[in-house]
Amino acid sequence: METNKLERLLQKYRTAPPQYQATSYWGAYEKRIVDAIRSLDVSQLRSGKYPILATFGIGDAVYMYHANMRFLKKLILKLIHRYIINRRAILPYGLSMSNIQEIAYHHCKLMGDCTGSRPINSIEVSKFGNPRGVFKQDNHEYTVQFLAYYIRYCFSNRHVKYRGDEIVVELGSGSGYQTEVLKKLYPNMTFLCFDLPAQICLCEEYLAHALGEDSIVGTDVTLEWNDLSGIKKGGVHFFGNWQFPLLRGIEFDVFWNAASFGEMEPDVVANYIDIIRGNAKWIYLLQARHGKETRGKAHVNRPVTLENYKKLLSGYVLQEEHDAWQAHRRLGESGGYFEGIWKRG
Repeated sequence: METNKLERLLQKYRTAPPQYQATSYWGAYEKRIVDAIRSLDVSQLRSGKYPILATFGIGDAVYMYHANMRFLKKLILKLIHRYIINRRAILPYGLSMSNIQEIAYHHCKLMGDCTGSRPINSIEVSKFGNPRGVFKQDNHEYTVQFLAYYIRYCFSNRHVKYRGDEIVVELGSGSGYQTEVLKKLYPNMTFLCFDLPAQICLCEEYLAHALGEDSIVGTDVTLEWNDLSGIKKGGVHFFGNWQFPLLRGIEFDVFWNAASFGEMEPDVVANYIDIIRGNAKWIYLLQARHGKETRGKAHVNRPVTLENYKKLLSGYVLQEEHDAWQAHRRLGESGGYFEGIWKRG
């Protein structure tokens, strides 16, 4: 992978104000992620070869094989996966891997019908980066992870009722999978994606392949912007998280944050919300209900909870909140994550 873009982003990032620097949670991963990208084979981006990238959602393999695993152990696990896990019922109730994939797909079809959403069988997953968990349903290809992002769209569409020409701002775009789903469903949507340097660099790389270069307005263009007058209607734009103040006073349709707020400190979250509060018509959040862990290598110093978000989002009305689900299971144990949608009052 050509890394000049990453180095330019890192140079700008290092001079950004403290509130845009990685907090303790991402500080634990930052160097390892950057080092991985510097030696990355992008053709294997989603294969599981780079386990550290799974920390921000990249990787669709059913099993994430560690790159340093001894050859024999790696071979044995692959053979078990190919000839036993994929072909035999190894779970209770006679479930096999293909059963789980089919159930996840039909869950998406039902959610689409119930929420008046565009159907899952109108899109399919990109195969760029060699994702290992690909399966076929109704002559389209998916991964279970891709389906999870469709489920999130359905929940938000129950309230937003997308027309297809919205401007969506996503902070913490990570893998880019949510933008991929929405952009494939609504080709005329405009996206502004913000993240830390390494994450936004890979997000741009992936979406350029998944959506096509014509859709992309990359950081080589946006890095020096002083305002958003250059926004391309229907484009997918990429920014460093320290460029978030460009949104002050800018009206847009949907603000989207999935999981990343919970990995920040309360004052950092408050700063981001202060910038977009009143400007976004709708706000979608998927977060840890009681905040992220405060111990361990990757931790926050002070958790941000659902009650914190309710207070921070003054001027907005919570339309719906429930336990977050992926296509095949609840996200986190015992309601560990919620998703909610707020409307500007």
